Amino acid sequence: MRSMIKKQRGRVDSVLTLSAVGLVAAVAALGVNMWQMSVSSSYDEEYRSTASDMRVISQDINLESREAFSGSEAAFSELAKSRRAFPAEMLVLRDGNEDVPAPGESMAPYVNTIEKQWGSVAADVDAILKAKQRILFVRGVSQNLNANIKTIQAYFADMVDILGGANVSSETLLAAQQQLWLIERIGRNIDRILAGGKDATAAAEEFKQDALLFQRNMEGMRNGDRARGIDQLRSAAALETLDLAEGLYAQVSGSVNDIYDAHQEIIRAAQAANAIADAAPTLAVATGNAMVQVDKLADERTFSPLTASLLGLLAMVFLGTIGVRFNGSRAQERQAQEQALAMESEVQQKVREIQPLAEGNLSRDLTATTGITAPIAIAVNQLLDWMRSVVRSVNSSSEQVRAAVDESSNAATEVKGSLEEVGSIVADTASTSVELREINSNMSELAETTQQASDQAVSAAREGDVGIETLMVSVEEIRESQQTVAKTSKRLGDDIEIVADLLFRIREVANAISTLAMNTRIEAASHSGEGGQRFAGIADETGKLANQTNEIVQEADRAIRSVSNRMAESNRNMEGATQSLVKLSSIASDVRERFGHILSLSENARNYMADMREQINQSSASSSHVTESVSDILSKTLQTQRAADRMESATNDLRSLFDRLREDTQRFKLSDEATDLRAAPRTSRVAPVQVAVAGASEDTDDEESAPAGYTGDLTQKAS
Repeated sequence: MRSMIKKQRGRVDSVLTLSAVGLVAAVAALGVNMWQMSVSSSYDEEYRSTASDMRVISQDINLESREAFSGSEAAFSELAKSRRAFPAEMLVLRDGNEDVPAPGESMAPYVNTIEKQWGSVAADVDAILKAKQRILFVRGVSQNLNANIKTIQAYFADMVDILGGANVSSETLLAAQQQLWLIERIGRNIDRILAGGKDATAAAEEFKQDALLFQRNMEGMRNGDRARGIDQLRSAAALETLDLAEGLYAQVSGSVNDIYDAHQEIIRAAQAANAIADAAPTLAVATGNAMVQVDKLADERTFSPLTASLLGLLAMVFLGTIGVRFNGSRAQERQAQEQALAMESEVQQKVREIQPLAEGNLSRDLTATTGITAPIAIAVNQLLDWMRSVVRSVNSSSEQVRAAVDESSNAATEVKGSLEEVGSIVADTASTSVELREINSNMSELAETTQQASDQAVSAAREGDVGIETLMVSVEEIRESQQTVAKTSKRLGDDIEIVADLLFRIREVANAISTLAMNTRIEAASHSGEGGQRFAGIADETGKLANQTNEIVQEADRAIRSVSNRMAESNRNMEGATQSLVKLSSIASDVRERFGHILSLSENARNYMADMREQINQSSASSSHVTESVSDILSKTLQTQRAADRMESATNDLRSLFDRLREDTQRFKLSDEATDLRAAPRTSRVAPVQVAVAGASEDTDDEESAPAGYTGDLTQKAS
């Protein structure tokens, strides 16, 4: 028996040593596991934060690329920062850094997907950043021109009015009128270049041609252009107006070649901005998938909550073994055989009690005794309590989660149906927007043709007005000449009357001389001799002279009468011509008034067509924005539909998973009757072993006697 006790003591010591070593190892492993879980949790938080930052940066890049292409210099700086930040964050998520290690191979597919999508986005961002100076320059020119285009048109409209009343060629007037629609088309072509559409290259060619023609027209009006028939401006008002318009156009005129050379790079930047807008949602989804995978990393590691639970259970087993060994005494050693038998019986009983657990029956606890299996029974009972609460919690949670999954599935189905309706409406809206853009394009062409016709009508009306005004001036000059001639004729008539009076007096003098000559002849006849002959000769000569004078006076009188008659007839003719000129002047005034009315109507029509073209352009721009917005909405709707499909698929998978989980938990048998098997509450500790040894002595040399009076409470349940 002594050898048996020694052997039993040796076995006890060896079991105790092994249990202690196992307990220390289990506790150490549990500590290492908890430490590794804490460290890994901090790493996972860093990975999750990195993936979240990447998602935010991708959204910032989408917004900043649009703002940068719109001409915001601050957006270029922010876009450059985001361009540097995204690959740095992606490198951390793939390879780690000095603070966190690489997340492992399970993250590689997700990081590779992000890296593949980032390659195209990075190229587009680089294209926008490369074109920064050209974008800002062309945007500045466009904003300046759009702010001054109405003023420039007003200046050239004033110049047309000034030239309409000046003596210039029709080519000069046409060149001034041409500037009105050239400047508008220049601004529109710059906007088309910045839009970066399919017609951007053609818009660049038109811009260069129109800008050069606009500058050539201004130089021709300032210096003259004989080859084109444009006169050099002489009017101070016209030159002043030209200087004002040229000053506002100076920035464009000095930048024609720069804008044309930059159009390819700007078109590439516009396409890059659109490509970023299309790729941003996909990149955001990829980063979101990476965040989901980060949450799964903890379950894939060796040091996990499951490992911690197993190590804790193992430590409890070793601790129970040590407790059993330490609760032994020398009396227990002397009663080794009885205890061995009792232990065997107790172990067999516990085996029988544990067998239903393998079948999922958790309704009964193990009977807690005072033997060696008491700590194990307590631990197993606690484990059973925990498992029952877990099963109940899982059942309750699974029902709640399944109800939530059903609601999510129904909501996803409803959202999917609504999205399909929205997609149909958006598609119809997109089709209508395209048709509206085509109508606006046709109306714009019609308005431009009508504008040119109105300009030609205004030019013709102005030329007609100038011709009528010249005719009226000529008529007025003729009237003034006729009045001058009439006055001269009147004075000449007065002079003729004076001459006639003088001729009458001369005739009287001639008659008197003739009478005197006759008297002289009579006197000479009364005298004889040489003196009488002299008087007779003088009388004859005087008579001849008087006769000649009478003849001359008669001829002069006839001539004067003829002139007087002709002048009277001429005056009558001039009076008729004057009346005709008065009628012609009145008719010319009426014609001029009608031309003025026509000119007013033509100018009103031209202004109306200009306003109409502006409204059409605004409508076209609005239609373009509507089309872009509809395209974005359609893209987002399709993405949301795909997300709804994935959500529906995920909810179906989750529903199946919880159905399987419910089936698994239903295999466990739970009953409140289990609590009736316990004799003591859970808060009490194990009852002390009741052993009584009376009159026993240990003979270490000869033999060993069994203890007498031993009693043990085997009915009390472990708590």
